Amino acid sequence: MDFNITGEEEALLLRVAERLAAGDAPSEDELAEELGDDARGQLRSLADKGWLSLERAAEDGPVTVRTLTPLAQAALSNRRDVGE
Repeated sequence: MDFNITGEEEALLLRVAERLAAGDAPSEDELAEELGDDARGQLRSLADKGWLSLERAAEDGPVTVRTLTPLAQAALSNRRDVGE
């Protein structure tokens, strides 16, 4: 896992964690619509760095966030400012 993430990636990761905690597996398209098209590259970067898992249910289907990795969950749970 690469612990060097940008501020933008961290903000996206926190948003994804919120959505997953609410029972919603956001798609790349939904996040790009909500946060801007840069979210697509940031999602792929976070997946490459080992922070989250992406999945495409069908060949033509959207890419969705399946889950945060256990290490990402631990890193986020250790943040003192989460939920403030």
